Amino acid sequence: MISIYGDAYTNISSVNYNPNWGQSGTVNTDYDPGTGDLVMAYTNFNYQGTGFEANPQNASAMEFVHIDIWTSTATVVNFSPIDNSGMGPSEVLVSVPLVSGDWSSVDLPKSAFTGMSWNSVIQLKFDGQQGVTPSDIYLDNIYFWKNPVAQGMDATLSDLQVDGATVPGFVSSANNYQYGVPGGGAIPQITLATTNDPAASVTSITQATEIPGDATVLVTAANGTTMLTYTVSFFYNSPAEGAPVPTNMNVISLFSDAYTDVNVDTWNTSWSQATYKEDTIAGNPTKKYTNVGFNGIETQAEPINASGMTYLHMDIWTPNMTTFNMKLVSFLGDGFGGPNGDSEANLDFTPTLGEWNQLHIPLADFTNAGLTSLDDLNQYIFTSTPFGSGILFLDNVYFTTEMAVDVDDIENAGDRVLIYPNPATAGASVFVSTEVRNVTVYNLSGQLIMTANTPNVQLQNLEAGIYIVKVLDAKGKLHTEKLIVE
Repeated sequence: MISIYGDAYTNISSVNYNPNWGQSGTVNTDYDPGTGDLVMAYTNFNYQGTGFEANPQNASAMEFVHIDIWTSTATVVNFSPIDNSGMGPSEVLVSVPLVSGDWSSVDLPKSAFTGMSWNSVIQLKFDGQQGVTPSDIYLDNIYFWKNPVAQGMDATLSDLQVDGATVPGFVSSANNYQYGVPGGGAIPQITLATTNDPAASVTSITQATEIPGDATVLVTAANGTTMLTYTVSFFYNSPAEGAPVPTNMNVISLFSDAYTDVNVDTWNTSWSQATYKEDTIAGNPTKKYTNVGFNGIETQAEPINASGMTYLHMDIWTPNMTTFNMKLVSFLGDGFGGPNGDSEANLDFTPTLGEWNQLHIPLADFTNAGLTSLDDLNQYIFTSTPFGSGILFLDNVYFTTEMAVDVDDIENAGDRVLIYPNPATAGASVFVSTEVRNVTVYNLSGQLIMTANTPNVQLQNLEAGIYIVKVLDAKGKLHTEKLIVE
């Protein structure tokens, strides 16, 4: 039983019965029809949502959703839970049988919502737009439920703990759980499994041996034949290391501790569907987004003129986003979005899960997709698939004229030029392991610090920090190396 609204059962917490979805009507959750039994009134109804995004419900083991509904004016009311697990469709509207002028007590079977998993229900939706609108409807006793288990056949758990704490979102009726582990963390252990029926037994516990990986609990009911397996799937929900240090020189940086950033109005607009926080990964400042449907970033006060740039660079890390969609929006110089005219384009990317992805996107890809102006960029919007449950870490967001140079590639190149010692001491000298035509040293803001034309490079003017050294060898080949000065 998972109760969303009603006095018969204990309702879940953190429910917003009147989120702003642009609906025409109002909601009264304490309407008294004259009986003293309070119900929920939707007046001037066209459609209405209920949200509990902060408290997702795993209703996968439920068999029905129950709704009591009264109306004398509505002719069609469709209903759907909204699921953000990414398993199956997010919503499937099903018609709710109505009795004009009387209560209709309805149990909609899960099978009616074809393909839905109900693994992570975050919202409910009532839609009357196919019938008479606006109308008035009254609701009570909204809950998910299943038939009780026969005596001796109960193989469910009342508690399941990992490392001494109950698995987040645990309910007896749900058998599969996703469990996020901070990047680089140890493999968690199942430490407790308690049966609902004291006569049932935990037959075996199999711990995970790696991440990603599964731990399982096999439960046998009192009859000795009914069995149920609970599975906890562990995954890393954050990176163990910060994003690679960028090496591009000519940049307009929105966010990177390697460069001086321009002003950004917000990294999480009020209309975003995402939870945002500033995070630090291995000492590296990083943007963290969870529960991502879509998220807006804005530079309206000081729009970005990227007309002289060639690439948009972003470092992204995600454990679960199968598609990352990026949109650029220009207000075309008038400072306003929408009716005065915009230009926009979006591109899809398939990130590698569980590692940093260095997206170095040609701006020509956006213009080829329909963006008509790069000199007045105001919004940067990314969207997650699955919608509503994406996890994203973001770093090194900048425009540049230079092609991508991966520091890992620099350090692992087979024909690399060595700079030694590295790290070096400020004020000392370093040596380049080849004949050179020219050596240039830049700081991470792209500023030229010094030049040399011999393999012996004096560091007397360099402060402690990270530098990029570009070496033009005697054959005319350009090498790029990272130098650490202590």
